[in-house]
Amino acid sequence: MDISINGLPWTKTLSLLKKILLVLLVSSSTLEADTLKTKNNFVNPFELYGRDIIFDVYREADKVGSHIVRFEGELDNLTVISEFNLSIDILFINAYKFRYRSKANWQKGLLNKLSVEVNDDGDKFSFDANKRLDKLLISNMKNSFEAFSPVYPTNHWNAGVLNQKQVLNTLTGELNQVEIIKKGNELIDATQGKIKAVKYVYTGDLQTEIWYDKKNRWVGMQFIGSDGSVIKYVCQKCLGTSTKK
Repeated sequence: MDISINGLPWTKTLSLLKKILLVLLVSSSTLEADTLKTKNNFVNPFELYGRDIIFDVYREADKVGSHIVRFEGELDNLTVISEFNLSIDILFINAYKFRYRSKANWQKGLLNKLSVEVNDDGDKFSFDANKRLDKLLISNMKNSFEAFSPVYPTNHWNAGVLNQKQVLNTLTGELNQVEIIKKGNELIDATQGKIKAVKYVYTGDLQTEIWYDKKNRWVGMQFIGSDGSVIKYVCQKCLGTSTKK
């Protein structure tokens, strides 16, 4: 005897329920993925930082420079200008200078254009990146290549980079394969006082320690310089208002 439900045999009803469940699961997964994608891509720097971010840069215990990020335009057509200046003196004589400047255009949460100029104590380097459909075309002084969008540069203000396995190194113009590992909560130095932050560590092609606060604002960084010294970023203005009193 075949059991029926609303006139349909039980076997056919069960098959229909399985199909409906499968559709619901696929739809739910797609919605969740789209939601995460939108959340990751949509970062409002004006709400997080205001119009700029300022870090003092230290080599060991000595202040040797600054890193400034400025935000211009509108959210859907955002311009981000980053400048990093470093100068090291030994016995009152300048021994080393480093200058970095990048200008990026972000549209609807995705990197659209990027131009970078580097002056490493007289050695100059530059590269450009431009979005073409679903790819980013990157041209440096050595070669040109493509990468599927989204591509996050190593400018760090956008915490969406924490979900990536590949980043565009803005000092070399090359793609780096990385794993970004969450380490835990810490109190880090700021110009005045301390900031509660979460530490992340880049491993793979890059070795960098970086900190974000609970709102995913970039608030600190530390790495080893080419001479083996510790380079540390200390927040002067990274929370939307100056930390100086």
